[in-house]
Amino acid sequence: MQAKVDWFQIISDLKKRGISGREVSRRLGMSVAAVDSWKRGSSPSYEAGAMLIALWEKEMKKQ
Repeated sequence: MQAKVDWFQIISDLKKRGISGREVSRRLGMSVAAVDSWKRGSSPSYEAGAMLIALWEKEMKKQ
């Protein structure tokens, strides 16, 4: 069984790094509404989720 990804936490972590929801949407090529919906509990497509996780991993390594 796979653990559920906490999209809210991922987007919140990025915001703490100074990356707004608008910037996340720009970097992923998604709408701002899509990113907002992920933060409210919906799940992105597999491809969008993989891109969001990759962005999160990249930004979290920059310390």
